[in-house]
Amino acid sequence: MRQFYKGGFLPEMTRREAALILGIRESAAEAKVKEAHRRIMIANHPDAGGSSYIATKVNEAKDMLVGKKRSGSSMF
Repeated sequence: MRQFYKGGFLPEMTRREAALILGIRESAAEAKVKEAHRRIMIANHPDAGGSSYIATKVNEAKDMLVGKKRSGSSMF
């Protein structure tokens, strides 16, 4: 049976945590990241009764792994 991320989010997301949330490797190709994101969002989208907090974390994980957000970076 497949194991899923057991939860408990870090204060600031890391690439490792992002990969765990999406159920893929940190080094996964962008297409694999997007496919995993889509699959999880279909199951957890707020419009379909899912949690908006979880959806936010799933989106953050995708952004982290496709390079739109850097781990440990600051806006200043």
